[in-house]
Amino acid sequence: MSAQNATSALPTRRWQIQISDRADLVFSLRDYFRRLGVTAEVGSPTLVELSTDQLEDEIEEYVAGWARVNGAPLHAEQVPEELQAPVPLLVPPPAAAQPPRLGELLISKGYITEEQLAVALTEARATRDLLGVVLLRDQLVWEDELARTLSEQLSIPYISVRTLGVNTYVAQMLPAAVGEAAAAIPVREIGNKVQVAFADPTDPQALEAVDRYLPNIAVAVAELSDIRFAWRGVKDAPGSRA
Repeated sequence: MSAQNATSALPTRRWQIQISDRADLVFSLRDYFRRLGVTAEVGSPTLVELSTDQLEDEIEEYVAGWARVNGAPLHAEQVPEELQAPVPLLVPPPAAAQPPRLGELLISKGYITEEQLAVALTEARATRDLLGVVLLRDQLVWEDELARTLSEQLSIPYISVRTLGVNTYVAQMLPAAVGEAAAAIPVREIGNKVQVAFADPTDPQALEAVDRYLPNIAVAVAELSDIRFAWRGVKDAPGSRA
């Protein structure tokens, strides 16, 4: 067998990469592997799942490099061979394995149908938009339905920003232009962390933008219109630097 044929015959293996307690980095880790040509999906707030035919040494080198640069230890484990069955698209994960996907939760709550999900997923792939963005744009779900479902899917708090308000001093830790572009707003301090409400906590670009100013955050989810409304109040506040 030629070297080329041997390479093409390598089996696809599945890996689980666990971040100890840094849920704020899970989407950054997923995108890191995608840029390396590895199929990667977020399985839980601290777990990324890989599917690749790359060698074990290569995966371990990727893991070590990312952990070194980000200062966050990772635990990489190859899924046992007997569990290496292919994962078909849109099939719910095993009951005890991973949290349900966003589309599955929205269907189970009766917000959308399977047909609507299929159309939205096709549009999301074509436009490279996140599923939640497509669902809102196509008016298939309401903002509060999406926010509460994301909260359940990601196991993060849901905040009604319009009802509870935000701490103006804390909000001003993030430039208003950055927060509005990322659809995110700092809400309050919790211990040594700043709680930040995101319209879409699965958006890696939004997380990365906020991380440049607030590296130690507690992620929450809120409605986009409420976040925009809150920023208007922060910018109008006396002494605002916005």
